[in-house]
Order: sequence, then C-alpha cells, then structure tokens
Amino acid sequence: MIEFAFGVALLVAYVLLFYRYHFTNRRSLAYYSLALFALAVPFFVRDASVYSASLAFSAAFLWLANIEAADELFKPLPNAREFRYLALVPLAGLIFLFPGHPTVTLFILVGSIAGAGFYLMFVKSNDLRRVGLTELIFSSTATVWGFLFSSVYAELSAALGAFLMAYVVLDVFMGASLFEDFEFTDSRLDVKTGLLMMSSVPEGVLDGALVFSRSRGDGPNRFWITKVSGERSVSPTNLARMLDMAVKFMARAEEKGVRPVVVIDGLEYLMLENGFIPVLKFLTTLRDYAHLHGGTVILVGDDSFLDGKERTLLKRLMG
Repeated sequence: MIEFAFGVALLVAYVLLFYRYHFTNRRSLAYYSLALFALAVPFFVRDASVYSASLAFSAAFLWLANIEAADELFKPLPNAREFRYLALVPLAGLIFLFPGHPTVTLFILVGSIAGAGFYLMFVKSNDLRRVGLTELIFSSTATVWGFLFSSVYAELSAALGAFLMAYVVLDVFMGASLFEDFEFTDSRLDVKTGLLMMSSVPEGVLDGALVFSRSRGDGPNRFWITKVSGERSVSPTNLARMLDMAVKFMARAEEKGVRPVVVIDGLEYLMLENGFIPVLKFLTTLRDYAHLHGGTVILVGDDSFLDGKERTLLKRLMG
C-alpha cells in the first residue's frame, strides 16, 4: 500500500512537470515528466518485465532531460549534443539483452541512470548537481530492487529513491529561478507598464534590465540572440526560453522591490526566424506578465519592416 502511494506521488509529479512544460515549452520538463511517469508504472504493475522496461525508458528520458536542462541554463558541457545518443543505450540493452541476460540488462539500465546523474555533477549549477545526486541515489536503490524484486523492503527503498528524485526535480524546476546570477538595480524608468517601443534605451535603464540583443554584450542580465552556441547566448527560435527567463526575472525583481524592465533588441530578427504570429503571441504573454509584476517590456527599433496589418496588430498590443 505504501509503494502504491509512492506511485501516485510520482504520477502527481509527472502531471505538475508536464503542465509546467506546456506553460514554458521547456523540453527538459517534458523529458523529466516522462521519466517520472515511466518510473511510476512498476509500482502499480509488479512484473519484472515491466520493471525493466520502466528503467530503460526512464534512463533514456533522464539523459535527454539532463542534457536539455544544462543547455537551457546556458551551461552545457563540451560535445553535449553527442551525449544525446547515450539515451539509446538503455533502450538497446532492453531490446537486445532482455530477457535472455537479465543481470547484464539490469546493470546497463541502472548504469545508464547513474551515468545521467554523473553528467550533471560536472555542470556548473548547484541545482542541477542536486538533481544528478538524486539520480545516483535512485540508481543504487533500483539495483537492489532489481536483484531482490520480490522483497517489499527493496521495493520500498526504490520507491523512496524515486520519490526523492521527483521531489528535487520539482523543487528545482517549479521553484525559484535557476538563473542565480541576475542583478537587480532600480532603472527609475518613468514610463507606463506593459509593452512599448523605443528607438533607443538610456544606458542607465539597460544597466538594470534583462536584455536580449542581436549585439553581444557583457553583464549577468545580457543575452545574445544568435544561433551560435555559447554560455550567454539564446537561439532566436527559442522564444519559450526567453519567456521563461523574462517571467522569472520580473517576478524576482518585484520581490526585491525593483521595477522589472525587459529589453528586446532584435524584433525583426525574431520575426524572420519564427514568423509574425508566434512572436506576437510571445509578446502578448510578456506584456501580460509585465502588467502583473508592474514592469515594462521595451522593443528597441521601429516597425517599418512590418506590413500594414501587422503594424496595426502590434500597435494594438502596445495599446
């Protein structure tokens, strides 16, 4: 009965993370949620084959989730893209070795989970290292249950390990911002809240703002919009990441008593890469959060590159 309760807890974690994924479109959350869903299954269906399949899919999703999470934090390890192929190892072990070689299969599956955890131990983020540590703990408890599948105590230890991992993932990704190095200074900007367009922004405002720009710059609050991978770069097509960062920045600025300002310098480039409607939806959400937190989103430049209908929709959005 206790193990059943842990299974339900894992399903709740799956729902929360998947809901968060739909809100932010961060793929790491989708992968983590699917990994927890896979882990929940054997607590409802006690079968060795189901358990092995659960570990295989969970390991694959954890690899993808960890790599994606590090990339979203702009702290990927070298050759991170190649590490994605390791997600295929547990699935290959399940397909080609199970059930003929159960012991070897088990070591491959739990070893893959442990490898995913070790990957995060080398990422320069304390939050992700916590996630990696819990994955290592779970891999050890999963090993015990694999060898003592009929033991209630072994199942309980695996359930505790899985629950601990789910709790830490929720704490890291549903709680405070992972971007720990934001700086918050009062911009003293005397303009309305919401969304507006300016031909240029005073340097004093930029110093305290979260800035996404086509021009590379220095500072903890400045990010370069580019397809070039880097520690403080963001892809022009990853509007979800920019939105997530901006929302967390505005919320934390409000908590500190600072008026949040978000500056976007490169609107034409964003529309070129994503299309007008996706960017308009992105700006609509940003505007709503700016009103919620008493902040301002500034678009740098003009709207001369838009046609008449698009210009009208953008001006209507800015009020």
